[in-house]
Amino acid sequence: YLASGSDAPAQPNFSIYQVPRGPEGRDFRYRSYEGLQADGLSVDRKNYQLVYTAPLDQNTSLDEIYHRFNMEHPTDYTGRSLSLGDIVVFRQDGKQTAYYVDSVGYREVPEFFKEQGQPLTPDKLETGETIQTPRGTFYVTAMNREQMEATGYGFHHQSEDGRYLIMANGTRAFAIPAQHDSHIKTAEMSTEQNENMIDGILNNAPSIGELEARAKAGEQVSLSDVAAAVKAERQTQKQAHKNAKANHSKKKPSIRAQLAVAKKEQKKQPPAREKSKDMEVGGRE
Repeated sequence: YLASGSDAPAQPNFSIYQVPRGPEGRDFRYRSYEGLQADGLSVDRKNYQLVYTAPLDQNTSLDEIYHRFNMEHPTDYTGRSLSLGDIVVFRQDGKQTAYYVDSVGYREVPEFFKEQGQPLTPDKLETGETIQTPRGTFYVTAMNREQMEATGYGFHHQSEDGRYLIMANGTRAFAIPAQHDSHIKTAEMSTEQNENMIDGILNNAPSIGELEARAKAGEQVSLSDVAAAVKAERQTQKQAHKNAKANHSKKKPSIRAQLAVAKKEQKKQPPAREKSKDMEVGGRE
């Protein structure tokens, strides 16, 4: 839809950014978010190149984009298949949100928009929402707790429903989500909603438990692996249920039940007639 390096249109749209090929980007390509942080690296806009932009409609989701740019590339798409370390940006309603393709699922990365040399601040990343607690009304920011603490904010209190943390620096305070769902759970939920979309992507997939263990060990786990694992696990459960029902229906009746049936059948049969003496000697003079 839009050639690499072009300006994005004003209408709602999404863009894909990738680290260019070459030795200068080897430390950023195909890296998990935690892997970058462990090496002291960050998601910096200057390391990425715009490779594609297209309109964003109500049917466009992160999972749909992942599937499309892995399984059904648009004819005008020249980038690599969407993979670990790539960035997807949504622009709509006057806001833009960047998502990092992580080991499992996506991670929101507001730092992608940080201007070179300027620190990330919560007021620049306000979502437009507010939440109320007994101590006041607070603006919600897209930064996470680690990012807030890095800019000098500390935990102040939590909302009554437990969904938000209030972070303060002595003069100002903002609300951030208390916790994010695990990537495995998020991917599993989206997979259940899009089961028909991913049929047949992978066979003999590892289990959800194995994928979680790999992710914890720092290995790369793709969304396709998660999708296939969830589907395989669901099919296994369904098959086990079917087998249990089949075995139950084929179960032989107990000996007592067999005897009861035999007695009923015996009662239905007419009594055998004994041969009379006349019949035994009949025909003789």
